[in-house]
Amino acid sequence: MKQRPLDQQRLSRYSSQQEEYRLAIITDEDDSSQIELDDGQTAWRSTLRHDELTRSASGEYELTEIAEEDGGEHHLISLIAEGGRGAEFSELVMFGKHLMTFDDRTGLVCEIRNQNQLIPRQILMAGSGDEKFKGFKGEWATVKGNELIVGSHGKKPTEEWIKVIGRNYGLQSINWHNNYNKLKKAAGVDKDGYIVHEAAEWHPQLEKWLFFPRKISDRAFDPEYDETCCGSNKLFIVSEDFNDIEIISVGDIVAERGVSSFKILPGHPNECVGLKSVEVGDRTETYFFVFDLKGNILHDDHLIGHYKCEGIEIL
Repeated sequence: MKQRPLDQQRLSRYSSQQEEYRLAIITDEDDSSQIELDDGQTAWRSTLRHDELTRSASGEYELTEIAEEDGGEHHLISLIAEGGRGAEFSELVMFGKHLMTFDDRTGLVCEIRNQNQLIPRQILMAGSGDEKFKGFKGEWATVKGNELIVGSHGKKPTEEWIKVIGRNYGLQSINWHNNYNKLKKAAGVDKDGYIVHEAAEWHPQLEKWLFFPRKISDRAFDPEYDETCCGSNKLFIVSEDFNDIEIISVGDIVAERGVSSFKILPGHPNECVGLKSVEVGDRTETYFFVFDLKGNILHDDHLIGHYKCEGIEIL
């Protein structure tokens, strides 16, 4: 009997009767990730937290934090850095039975084992991987067929590539310049503006891409304007060839909040759980929310911490 592709397995691993889910959420704390170990060695740390999500038969959601002593918080330690920074993990994805995460500073791709063990599987380099010795700024990831797709912001030429990772961790680099431009065109963003992508999913049942940009701007990059005015509430529902793009509004815009990760809920393929991040000066926050593919908010923004989380996955 032929086994179904990993993307279909991932979406159907729970039935529509499932009421309780375990969530994994990972931090990307930028400069704050550097620590000193007991032996004096410099290292970089990220926090992996677990939360319980309950969905009632009527479609109401409730998020419950799990205490650290009950297994709700784990620390991931990396000894690999670039430019004095590391462990800036920007996404979580179940790839078969493996929970994968991606360092957007070094390009490191790791499998997470036993809650707090990082197993390096691949190192992604910027652009095609041939231009310069710099880690790929992987910001979103999903499973399509039997492959793991990792993408970047789509804002600059080196961020318009995707990385395609096979089941044995073989690697391809593909230029997505035209695809990213089609998303900008559909949103009415001209050459002076930009879109920042940190959240995307491939939907195997719809056979469409889902993109939920963190930032959409109609003007050239300005740090203060970007932090406070560009948060997006637009969900892009996109055909496989990027020639058919529908854009819907999901709830209201909170201009300083932008989506940094979301996942389709197994058993309920029209509903998604997600994170919104805030970075304004030295202030960072992360909010959890739930929405559906018609643009309805099923769980309002809920503050989960005064730190930045950029990856969520259903375990």
